Amino acid sequence: MIGGIMILIVAGMSVLYVVLLFRAWRKGKPKRIRPNVDPFVILLHYRPLLARLQPLLQRQRICLAILNGGACPLETLVAWAAECVGLAYFMLLISCLLGVASNNSALFMLGILVSGCLLVLRSKELSDKVSKRRQAIVMEMPELLSRLLLMVNAGENVMRALARSIEQKHDSANPLYMELKAAIEGMKRGESLATALEEMGRRCAVPEVKLFATTLLINARRGGDAFVPALRELTRQMWDKRKAIARTLGEQASSRLAFPLAVVFLLIMVLVGAPTVLMM
Repeated sequence: MIGGIMILIVAGMSVLYVVLLFRAWRKGKPKRIRPNVDPFVILLHYRPLLARLQPLLQRQRICLAILNGGACPLETLVAWAAECVGLAYFMLLISCLLGVASNNSALFMLGILVSGCLLVLRSKELSDKVSKRRQAIVMEMPELLSRLLLMVNAGENVMRALARSIEQKHDSANPLYMELKAAIEGMKRGESLATALEEMGRRCAVPEVKLFATTLLINARRGGDAFVPALRELTRQMWDKRKAIARTLGEQASSRLAFPLAVVFLLIMVLVGAPTVLMM
């Protein structure tokens, strides 16, 4: 009975996938389709399903917006969700096939559990990327501010000093320099300083960058006399934050080592104690 139900489930999942794959192929004939994503994009575009999923994916949409320049269109969200659903689908299908082959319904339940865990892990992976991006920005801020303060104290214009700092790091993959470069290019296209800095702060989504943008606006409105003390204080704060982040990362690294060390300790105890136990 249970084996027959599992066979029906496998058949239904296979038919659904074939139908979705055919529809994806018809929709995107000129381009190459992705078998693990495009069929599920078709599925998620089903209006009632999409209307129910959108409120549940708001947090993920915010994360995707942070990682993609401050905006996350619906297509980007659907593509990410389709990739997650495709991964969970194939895991569930494989577990069902193994359950049918071995006539073991426990594999089907295990597949449901693992598929759910995969969805949660994908969401956590997205949050971790955002967290690492923020950490990279905050860790790089004090170095940028120190160079900027040094150039300004030497008599350099603030915006030229900022442009030179970015040129020195033109090959850096740090998101801070990428956003600063985009802000300067926006000002070259005719955007006002306030608009460019506001957009930069929104794209970075880091309070420290917004504070830096505010400090630059203070320089533009009040002059260098108010700017240098504010920049010096901001530099000190950023170094303190960098030390705190480095301390946190060190604690996380030591906690990750605790489990392997415990396993090694147990193995040593077994190797040392096994001969004694066998001799008793």
